[in-house]
Amino acid sequence: MRAAMVAGALCVACSQPLSSSSDGSIELLSGAPRAVRIVLFGDVMLGRRVGDVVANSPDTVFDRLRPVVVAADLALANLESPLTDRPHVAGPNALEADPVAGASLLAGAGFDAMAIANNHAGDVGSATIGDTVRALEAAGIEAIGGGADVTEALAPLVRTVHGVRIALLAFDLTLGGPPAGDRPGVASWDTATAERAVRSARAGADVVIVGVHGGVEFLPRPDPVLRSVVDRLTSWGADVVWGHGTHVAYEVAVVDGPDGPDGPDGPDGPDGPDGRVSVQAHGLGNALFDQGSARTAHGAVLEVLVDTTGVVAHRTGVVDSYLRSSFAGWDQPSGDTALVGGEWWTLDRSVALTGNAEVVRGAVPMLVARGVLVDAVLTDLTGDGVDEMVAAYRTPFRDKVLHAAFGGVDFRDASGRAAHLGVFDATSGRLLWGAGTLTRPIARIAGCDRAIAVAFTELDDDTITGGGAWTWRGFGFATAAELDGAAIPTCADVDGDGSTEPVLLRHGAAPG
Repeated sequence: MRAAMVAGALCVACSQPLSSSSDGSIELLSGAPRAVRIVLFGDVMLGRRVGDVVANSPDTVFDRLRPVVVAADLALANLESPLTDRPHVAGPNALEADPVAGASLLAGAGFDAMAIANNHAGDVGSATIGDTVRALEAAGIEAIGGGADVTEALAPLVRTVHGVRIALLAFDLTLGGPPAGDRPGVASWDTATAERAVRSARAGADVVIVGVHGGVEFLPRPDPVLRSVVDRLTSWGADVVWGHGTHVAYEVAVVDGPDGPDGPDGPDGPDGPDGRVSVQAHGLGNALFDQGSARTAHGAVLEVLVDTTGVVAHRTGVVDSYLRSSFAGWDQPSGDTALVGGEWWTLDRSVALTGNAEVVRGAVPMLVARGVLVDAVLTDLTGDGVDEMVAAYRTPFRDKVLHAAFGGVDFRDASGRAAHLGVFDATSGRLLWGAGTLTRPIARIAGCDRAIAVAFTELDDDTITGGGAWTWRGFGFATAAELDGAAIPTCADVDGDGSTEPVLLRHGAAPG
């Protein structure tokens, strides 16, 4: 989490417990219902040279990734290493890892479940499947896509988190892992079998996430077979397709959901008539590996926000994966965005916009002589049940010592006024807090719960050039990263917690 600060202004007034439910799913205990955050990573390999790091300095392997993992409600990755003490028997690439040390490391990093349906699952024979499952379970981690027989391998792992029923499946598209039958194995890809499993999970869950391990390795874009499989999974009902195995990361796509009339690539785009969407991650690359080339040493992380009606929003980031895993930052969001947990997410479907603040029109008597009101709202910014006035305004520029820190910046518009934002007592007009001189003027304000969404312009040009969000922190604001481009500020309860978050409508927003 970035340190809280007021950007572009000079301040002048300054894991949860688990319980089993009656239907065999796992219930994640929680308070009030809300949307669920699920974070997904690509390939995690604990053997070979990574194994040396695990043995000699285990605390360094995930310490810089753990904050992202534990911040989510569910954290998932593909485990590319069998966890076993048995000797290697299959092929030249021995990826097996110590079962106790490996499972303990994953648990300490905060992972809840690992997909094991992949081509390395049987590097020491089919009996390895049982070893891996037992090692994971002993550390409190569930296995997806493998088991004692085909029934177990194809059975979804179901968790109910904050009232949202989530089904997790995984398939080995490479067909390189030991196929489950009447003996231990993984869920090997078979089109008809996979369709039955996904449709069955769809019928009994609010959200379906399907892992698929495969695709031609190291290609700069997904191969046609992988694309076809991902589209099929979407059409059968997968809300999120979680790809891994190519060891390089691909761009994440959002398409119409399974109930949309146009299919996975229909002309309605990422918000079809029914409102349901699917997030397609054809490959997230490596999360932890000993592959050090320019393209394999970095993977991707995908985090989705879901509720009982499917995916609400998502974001992607970069993971440095060579020998140790670390988080390198979130990508810039695209399209309409919402501030959830202090960070920007891309909205993937329409949300109910709310105007919980009265827009102020006309003169504001507390402004100084020759002051000009730009925009203002009445909103309960402090959460005390009483509305404050939040106003963007211009007043005659007064030079101050602190302005010297912004060498070469002209704070005055053509009329000689500077831009400000103030929080006022709505009854007395007393200034409660003020941003002295904004380097980026605010043109529009939307009042949310203990936060505002804003749109920016230039001093002498009314065209909207960007948007942002400011969250009240008792005395002053914490500001989110400013986003460039046309933006309409508004509010919505995106995560279902009963409070509204700042939203910027940027998809097709008209400037000005």
